[in-house]
Parts: sequence; structure tokens; C-alpha cells
Amino acid sequence: MQRGLKPIVVINKVDRPSSRVEEVENEIFDLFCNLEADDEQLEYPVVYAAAKNGWAVKCLKDGTRDSVKDLMDTMIEAIPAPDLDPEGELKMLVT
Repeated sequence: MQRGLKPIVVINKVDRPSSRVEEVENEIFDLFCNLEADDEQLEYPVVYAAAKNGWAVKCLKDGTRDSVKDLMDTMIEAIPAPDLDPEGELKMLVT
């Protein structure tokens, strides 16, 4: 939060009968407030997932549960492209 990065929240295991999606959403919001997130950071996207079953959706009620495409789309939309020179020298850090 201190670096000004905007989070993407993935709530996993929403397919379980014991899931507490609304409660978890509130807990995440409270956590980010405690971490002094700014207003822009509190406008985070949320993706709901059942990773073991291989799906993630933006809308829990209406989403098609057959892929993680919504998660990938959210990442592409929310994470800015790197600032680079396409004609420059290739640099890579592998960890």
C-alpha cells in the first residue's frame, strides 16, 4: 500500500457451502483501511474463484465457470504495461 500499488483481490474457495464471501469482502476492505490505503487503492477489482475447479469470475452470480479468463482479463486491465524501450537492450531478472 505504501508504494501506491493498486491491489487485485481474489477470493478463493467460493464454491464451498461454508464460504463467507460477503464477510471476507468486508474483512479485506477493513484490512486495507487499516493499512492506510488511499481512495484509489480502495477501488480494487474483486475476482471470485474456485482454483481447484479451474475457474475464476468477476461476477459471482452470473459468471461462466469454465476458465480463469476473468482473472487474466482483470490482471491485464489493472496492471500497467512496463515502461520500456522496445528497441533497447534486453534485460531480465530471474528469481
